[in-house]
Amino acid sequence: MKSKDMDGTTIRNGRAGDYAGMAEIFNHYVRTSTVIFSNHELTADDFAGKLRPVVDGGFPFLVLEKEGELIGYAYAHSYHPDPVYAGTWELTAYLSHRTTGRGLGTRLIRELIERCRCGGAHVLISCITAGNEPCERMHRRLGFTLGGVLPQVGRKFDQWLDDALYILLLK
Repeated sequence: MKSKDMDGTTIRNGRAGDYAGMAEIFNHYVRTSTVIFSNHELTADDFAGKLRPVVDGGFPFLVLEKEGELIGYAYAHSYHPDPVYAGTWELTAYLSHRTTGRGLGTRLIRELIERCRCGGAHVLISCITAGNEPCERMHRRLGFTLGGVLPQVGRKFDQWLDDALYILLLK
């Protein structure tokens, strides 16, 4: 399924050929930002392994592209392996640093939310580095509420960082 917007961007289902572009987006933030709690860059093969449970589990996996270039990705995955959490899904989404601030992330996550709703999710969780105000603001606009903050759970660039957990109950 594809959804094309007037600005020439397209949201479509992700596929294995997207992993290299996803790694490029991810690795930029690993090197330059605290929005990703990781110091390890990933390859396309790493993404293949990371996305296998998403694809095999039937979770939504979307990419955003413009003129054939991957400029963003989003997917849902199980929040916890225990079956009692089966209706609770966690979201992951990133845009190319060259495309932020244009409403594209909102559009991508809005589509992901709808796919999660249709896929049977009951609760969505998004884990955001506390203080990432643009991301937190976008989630609040999309109906997420702050469920809590996990203080100093990550360390990157010689600083302790908090995780803010945003939650959306689907109806």
